[in-house]
Amino acid sequence: MPHNQGVYDQNWLLSGTAIPYLKVRDSHAGTPDQDAAIQSWLRQLAGRVRDYFDMKRARLGSDAWNNHIYWAGLAIAAQGIACDNVNAFLWGIETYRMGVDAIQPDGSLTAEMSRAGMAEHYQLYALGPLVMLAELAAANGLDLYTVNDGAIHRLVKFDLAALTDPSILTRRTGVTQNIQQPYSGFDIGWAVPYVQRFPNPQLSTLIAKAPWVRFWQWGGAPPDAVIPIPSHSAELPSVRPASVTGSRSFTGTWCGQGDPAYPATITDSTAFLTLKVSETNASIGLNQDERTILAPGWQFITGTLSANGKRIDWSNATYWTRCNTPKSRTHPRLKLAGTWYADGLPSEVCSIGQHGSTLQLHNGHGAAASGSINAQGRLVTDWNGNSIVGMVSTDGNRIDWDNGTWWTRSSRGSQSN
Repeated sequence: MPHNQGVYDQNWLLSGTAIPYLKVRDSHAGTPDQDAAIQSWLRQLAGRVRDYFDMKRARLGSDAWNNHIYWAGLAIAAQGIACDNVNAFLWGIETYRMGVDAIQPDGSLTAEMSRAGMAEHYQLYALGPLVMLAELAAANGLDLYTVNDGAIHRLVKFDLAALTDPSILTRRTGVTQNIQQPYSGFDIGWAVPYVQRFPNPQLSTLIAKAPWVRFWQWGGAPPDAVIPIPSHSAELPSVRPASVTGSRSFTGTWCGQGDPAYPATITDSTAFLTLKVSETNASIGLNQDERTILAPGWQFITGTLSANGKRIDWSNATYWTRCNTPKSRTHPRLKLAGTWYADGLPSEVCSIGQHGSTLQLHNGHGAAASGSINAQGRLVTDWNGNSIVGMVSTDGNRIDWDNGTWWTRSSRGSQSN
């Protein structure tokens, strides 16, 4: 695993190459073999970036909770589109939800406002990938601009006020801001597609004064906005409503047309459900009500859950039934107390305390969680409002978390794979 700066460089390289590749992919300028080689390289680079941020996302306050995760989301989403990988695209879209959830009522981002004299720079730097993610989503039929009551517009308004009068942030931070006029693509390149969709005379004036609006981390020239905006809004709530049973009643393993030869899964990603029939055939699942979900990635078909929760009837005349699964590999009385190691690394010491089926977890970086073992043998944990679910291996020596990380009792980790 590279150190953080190496991952950042790989991340920026990925977004700076995947997006330009999207501009020429369908031009037939390259041979099929060349396209295959390019896409293989993009997948490898994306794998490194994604592994790093999946690991760090379990640690609140890490670099997976500021602008770096938005840039990673842009890179992974672009790679997912370039390589026709819906799962990667959805991973990127989830980082947009994280970004807009972090926007405060006044439009500021707490993590970026703590940067002293670089606060204005990082406010703008965080906004760039969020706008570009919204544009990638728009080109694929999803409206992210309305998520969280249109929070991104509050961020734009806050940043525009600071661009017009930098003393605003000087007063807020107590430090003169390290930013120079005229503003260029590094600062306001994101505004090019934004004003095409949401006309704003002040932003248009800044764009006209800019010596350049290109920025290498999104592949050069900003994209043109896809007009009109999609009619389907991807509402990704950060906190589930009280009646979360409707969402959770869909989760589990399913059989397409009732046939085990066509397995499918529905998992809870906190922000939305993930529906998957293969690594390259997946969709977000958005709750319409307790018994109905919408699948934007599958031509916006809807699924209706039966009263007994054992069948989903889809609006395209197909259906799924619950698959008969073997008895749970774990047990509510499973003994998990003791020392654990995140990703099998000796330096990443974690711990679990247990009283019956009730757990107390510590990640070794100051974050703690309460948890329990449910009837299905899964570990359901709450990290300060962030729900993470884990599955225990048959031998009880490994926990695979649904955020892509894992803990083992061994500091090597390989023996429980």
